[in-house]
Amino acid sequence: MDRIRWGVLGCADFARRRAIPAMLQSQSVELVGVASRSLDKAEEFRAQFSLPRAYGSYEQMLEDPGIQAIYIPLPNGLHGKWTMEAADHRKHVLCEKPFASSAAEARQVAEFAMRRNVRVMEAFMWPFHSQHERAKTAIRDGAIGVVRCIRASFSFPIPRKPNVRLQPDLAGGSVMDIGCYPVSAARYYFEDEPAVVYACGEIDAEYRVDMRMSGVLEFAKGPALVDCAFNLPFRTHLEIVGESGTILMPKPWQPDPEATLILNGEALTLPEENQYVKQFEHFSRCLIDGTPPRFGAEDAVRQMSVLDSVLRSIRSGQAEPVVC
Repeated sequence: MDRIRWGVLGCADFARRRAIPAMLQSQSVELVGVASRSLDKAEEFRAQFSLPRAYGSYEQMLEDPGIQAIYIPLPNGLHGKWTMEAADHRKHVLCEKPFASSAAEARQVAEFAMRRNVRVMEAFMWPFHSQHERAKTAIRDGAIGVVRCIRASFSFPIPRKPNVRLQPDLAGGSVMDIGCYPVSAARYYFEDEPAVVYACGEIDAEYRVDMRMSGVLEFAKGPALVDCAFNLPFRTHLEIVGESGTILMPKPWQPDPEATLILNGEALTLPEENQYVKQFEHFSRCLIDGTPPRFGAEDAVRQMSVLDSVLRSIRSGQAEPVVC
């Protein structure tokens, strides 16, 4: 077997713009079809990408024995439910971040997938870009010394109108939607979990979700200073500070069309590549080869535990422990 037969569960615009084109470029992916609660919507996607099948319900896709793996780009609050539904049908799952609505739900999903003997992975695409592989290599080679501080941000303004990102019942808010990127980067580069977090932010009076967050994650080797917002200008930034040098990435999350990595003041330009293609290729190869994915269920539970603590801290106004 050299290809995995995939289905896309949901017709999100993100799937149209990013995920499906990447799947069609992956050598290990055979994209069978897309499912929607509306057959007309599914048919629109099928026709646009010349896919074999359109499914008029999520259940219909999950019942198809020809589908081996599912990609889930649904709203945040539906990730846990449909990952478990897919696992119950013995489908492997690549689920968009955040993995679940809470750490408790993430643990439930992880345990359920393990009982069903399927692999699940949280869809953080950014580490698959070679700028992060280059940074990791530089750190391991001692180019900046021991990592002691990380600064990371992600913000962009969204209009004040109905939006799944602003619905509390769908796990909306800036922390869950984009703050997860700086948090995951801090964990990735410290190669550890924070013990305590302190975060402050703005809870919107109308929408009842966090619109902005700034926080400190306390790791054994040093702090990570992270921030995110839905009511600030577009900003992305990642700085890794070691005892003897620094690595700076101006576009750490989506560096299209090319990436610039600044290592100890020297700018390195990396060729254009598609990190989404590499992500789908990685998960498919894991299923073909029987190897664990880089960001499997256990990592997703730890990630969600940190996000839980950040959200608790915003509301309590106090430092909150991280219990993984």
